[in-house]
Formats: sequence, C-alpha cells, structure tokens
Amino acid sequence: MGRTRTSTLLTALATVAVALAVVLALRPLLLGSGVGPAAAASRPPLPQELSAQPLGAPAAPPEGSGGYTLLDTQDGRAVTWDPCRPVHYVVDARTAPPGGEYLLADALARLQTVTGLVFVADGATDEVPDGRRAAYQPQRYGDRWAPVLVSWSDPAAHPDLAGDVAAYAGPQPVDGAAPGSRRYVTGMLVLDGPQLAEMAAGPAGLARARAVVLHELAHLVGLGHVDDHRQLMYPSTTPLVVDFADGDLRGLAEVSSGPCFRDF
Repeated sequence: MGRTRTSTLLTALATVAVALAVVLALRPLLLGSGVGPAAAASRPPLPQELSAQPLGAPAAPPEGSGGYTLLDTQDGRAVTWDPCRPVHYVVDARTAPPGGEYLLADALARLQTVTGLVFVADGATDEVPDGRRAAYQPQRYGDRWAPVLVSWSDPAAHPDLAGDVAAYAGPQPVDGAAPGSRRYVTGMLVLDGPQLAEMAAGPAGLARARAVVLHELAHLVGLGHVDDHRQLMYPSTTPLVVDFADGDLRGLAEVSSGPCFRDF
C-alpha cells in the first residue's frame, strides 16, 4: 500500500489545473496554530455535540488492497478526523456560479455516504483563504475549532488560483499530548468559481466539475495522489473517471476509521 507522510509543520494542499485535461498537483500549506501539542489557551473545550460513538460508519471498501496514498500517518496509521463529532464548514460564496451551492452539497453528500463523516453547514463567512490560517479563532467562530473554510474565489482575489489552477484543498492537523494523538480539526477548500463555471458549461461539464470537487474533498479528509490513472486521485483526470474508484474508496475507508478523542 503506497503511503506518503507530510512534515508535522506542513500539510498537503492540493491544486487542480484545468486545461484540455485536469491536471493535479500538491502544494504544502503552512499551518497556523495547528502544530504541536495544543496548549490549553489555544484550544477549545470539548463540544457538547461530541458523541460517545462514531456518528456514522464508512462504507465497506472494495476487495483488494492499495490504490491510494495518505497525506499524513502516525504510528503506522492514517491521521484522521474525529468521527465522533461533525465536521463543520462555512462558505464564502462570492464567485459561486449558478448551481454552485448544489454542486458542493452533492459532493459533500457523496463523501459523507462513503466515509460516514458528518458534514454540517454553518452558513456564510467573510473569512478569506490564508495559508497560515489559525485552527482556533474564537473571536470569529466562538469557542470551538474553526470550521472548514470553503471559499468560492478567483485569481483577482486569490493569486494562488492564477493560470490554470481551478481549486485546492487541505486539512489542518493538531497534535494532542499523547503519542499518536494527531488529528485533523479544520481545513480549507478554495474553488475558482469562474473557471469551474466554464468547465460545467462544456461537454459532460457538470460531472467533470463535480469530480474536481470530489477530488479536493478527498484531500481534505486525508488522501494524497496516486499513480493509477483509473483512480479519481490520479494527478490528471479524464472524463471517464468522475467518481471515486476502488482504490479511492479503500483510502477513504481508512481515513474515516480513526479513533474518537476526548482530550480536547
């Protein structure tokens, strides 16, 4: 099984470049307050919505092994989100194309079905993407981890979308005090609204645009790229691969089967 491990100072941020085909690459995202054991002053209390058991269960993966890589590992297993609490997200819809809300909701519903992770929309935000985004922003979001930031943007507002880059995403981990207690607590998904709108208007465009969002959401929950062109996580997509394939599904099962945390 192929795996990759990022530095504890970095987490992968994936970009999608759109030309005649969709080409994907990885960029490092410098972390804000998400590095090292979280000090009491820089972490929220346990949320009231914390469940005693996982909120959902990942779908049974296809038979076989491999076909995926992980953005980060610890003690031989994937770094994951806590399955006992929902993943909250906020949306900056400034450049969202017509139907963009439904495109995002459909992709998140697909990911939730596959992983068992529960995604909860917290409404709109005026926060802008920042590679040094803090994981804990109590003045903006209250006494909790900052929700995942979904930003519909464009190159004029966000230079990282210049050229053929259509989207990028990545999770942000925080280390607990105990060994092996790193977990993802927030992240970012940045979408080039005008470019995805242009893609959606082309042949099989909605399926291709949805595939881009699914690919980036898979990065958000911890998957990296693979060398197998039959997988959605291959660095260059084709019109024939518009949903998670067998290797993707095995990887998503692993990154959604992590432990529940009670330290914070």
